[in-house]
Amino acid sequence: MTYSRYSPEKLDQLVLRIFDVAALLREISQSAKRAKLDDIPMHDRKAVLWCEQLEQWAMKTKINVDILLLNRPDEP
Repeated sequence: MTYSRYSPEKLDQLVLRIFDVAALLREISQSAKRAKLDDIPMHDRKAVLWCEQLEQWAMKTKINVDILLLNRPDEP
């Protein structure tokens, strides 16, 4: 696994991309509700796996940042 260095701004850009995808899917679901569609045919296996991996990655990243913050020398 290769680590990439992220500034807080770069992480924000990634988060905004994820929000954009979420907003698009929300728009699709709301349109389907308004049209009273019973179901939407989708190939979701990879998307569900991706979401699970993204959740794990986010939790690991939070733990790593929390450790960095705990080990950070006190600032005056």
